Amino acid sequence: MNDFIVIGTLLLIFTIVFYIVSTRIATMKQMNKRIHTFIPLPASKDEVEHVQNNNVLKRFVSSVSRFFEGMKLSSKTKQLLEQAGSSLKEEEFFVVRLLSAFGSSVSLYLLGLPWYIAVPSTFIGFAIPNSYMKYKGRKRVKLLSYQLVEALGTMSNSMRAGFSFLQTMQLIGKEMPDPIGPEFDRAVREIGMGIPIEDVFTSLLARLPNKELEVVIQAILAQRKSGGNLAQLMDTMEETIRGRIRVLEELKTLTAQGKLSSVIITALPLVMALYLFFVSPSYFEPMVTNPLGMFLLVSGAISLIIGWVLIQKIVRIEV
Repeated sequence: MNDFIVIGTLLLIFTIVFYIVSTRIATMKQMNKRIHTFIPLPASKDEVEHVQNNNVLKRFVSSVSRFFEGMKLSSKTKQLLEQAGSSLKEEEFFVVRLLSAFGSSVSLYLLGLPWYIAVPSTFIGFAIPNSYMKYKGRKRVKLLSYQLVEALGTMSNSMRAGFSFLQTMQLIGKEMPDPIGPEFDRAVREIGMGIPIEDVFTSLLARLPNKELEVVIQAILAQRKSGGNLAQLMDTMEETIRGRIRVLEELKTLTAQGKLSSVIITALPLVMALYLFFVSPSYFEPMVTNPLGMFLLVSGAISLIIGWVLIQKIVRIEV
């Protein structure tokens, strides 16, 4: 009984200390982030070396990509890179995918895994950069919804102050961060080159496939044809998007438990398998050498994928 009291006391003390330390670290990080935003610090030696290493890697990828310049790649690749806001070209991204595929297979082979596990990892490594770009694009498009509220309010006030529509777009392009700032600035430059505004907005929507942005663009195009008070229209759309975001945040709160469950249920068997493989290889060996063990591994992997997909369909609610 005394042992349980001691363990419980130690656990409570550890929890309190961990909470205090983590809260203090989070506060310091937030403070330093705000200070660096307004007072940028000079680049340190480590940062300079990091930038130099990135430049070397970028030059290497760029030089290798010259062998693939004439190769016809999928048009979806260019659209994916634009949505993610990446500066990579299609052939450079293809080289990155090849390096990822080669690196993943070689790494698993050097760890001592059998070839029939290392070889399929090549396809996984080839798909990882593509998945990362999709994730980055979704994150970028999601951030746009929150930026649109502020942008519409700024544009409405600017037009009431006497600015034209293009001047307000130029203002947003200079003052607001990525993604809405650079994309609006690009749209203004395209309009300045004589491209019809309908085509410019269509390209903008292709780069940022956001429902809120689509509503704003359709309303602006309709107003240009029928006329009306554009500043008042901006205020109305701002309130509409603000209400939509409020509903989305409430849904995110209600589905958070289901999303976390999908991550834990999917990751737990994988983490346990890796733990047994490295801690007790002889215990886990029948799973990769015996046909029955291999069948169970494949069946478990398929079941995990099916379960993860079903949970994602349940917790994903369209608004």
